[in-house]
Amino acid sequence: MSADGGPIGTGADLVYARLREAILHNHLAPGSVVSQVQLALQLGVSRTPLREAVRMLQREGLVTGEANRMVRVAPFSTEDVEELYAVRITNEALAIRLTVPGMISEDDAILEDGLRQMAGHAAERDIDAWERHHRAFHAHLVRGGGARLCRMLAEFSDHAERYRRLYVTSEPRAMSIGAAEHEAIVEACHARDAARAAAELARHLSRTALTSLTQIAPEHEPAMIRGALRAVLAGSEATVTAPGSRRSDHARR
Repeated sequence: MSADGGPIGTGADLVYARLREAILHNHLAPGSVVSQVQLALQLGVSRTPLREAVRMLQREGLVTGEANRMVRVAPFSTEDVEELYAVRITNEALAIRLTVPGMISEDDAILEDGLRQMAGHAAERDIDAWERHHRAFHAHLVRGGGARLCRMLAEFSDHAERYRRLYVTSEPRAMSIGAAEHEAIVEACHARDAARAAAELARHLSRTALTSLTQIAPEHEPAMIRGALRAVLAGSEATVTAPGSRRSDHARR
C-alpha cells in the first residue's frame, strides 16, 4: 500500500516489499490471519504477483500459509527473539571487531552524524525516520565483516525491527536509553578499541532483547541471550585486528 493509499504496481517484488514493510512495521499485526483476496484488493494487484510475494515471505519466515487462501503473519515469540538476538550479539560483535581497526576519520564523521540524526528524530518521535538511521548506523558498525555476514546481519536486524518497534512505542525512555548506549559504542570506535566496541554493542543488543522479552513474556528465562552476551564479554580483553589492517592515524586520542 502506497503512502497515499493508492496502488503500488503489479510486480511481485513490489508487492513483496510492501507486505514485508507492513509486517516489520507491525501494520499487519503479529499472528493475524488475512485473506489473500483482501490483500490483493488493498494493494490493487492481481493474485499472481501476490501469490509469489507470499511465497517469498514464507521462505523468509515472516508468514505461513493457511487453508482457504489465508495467510498468517508470524507471531511474536520468545524463541524468535532469542534466536534473532543471540545471532546478532555474537556475529555483530565479531563484525565490529573486524571493522574498527580499519576505521578512519570519515567513519568517525558518519557515526557522529548517525547519532545526531537519531537524536533529532527521537525528539520528534518520528519512529520511521529514526529506524532508517538506526539501521544505517548499525550497518556501518559491522560493514568490515564481509558481504555474506553483512547480508545475514541485515536480514536479522530487519526481522528484529518488529520487536524494536514494540519496545520503542511502548517505553517512553527507549530512545534515550538507546542513545546513551550508541554513544558508548561510538566512543570505543573513535578510540579504535575493537574489544570495547564489541562489548558495548553486545550489551546494547542484549538490553534490547531482554526488554523485548519482558514485554512479551516476563516469566521467560533468556538463557540464550545471557549465554551469547557472556561469550562476547569473555573475550572483551582480547585485541582482534582484521587481516591487513592497521590502527588508523585518524583515531582520536
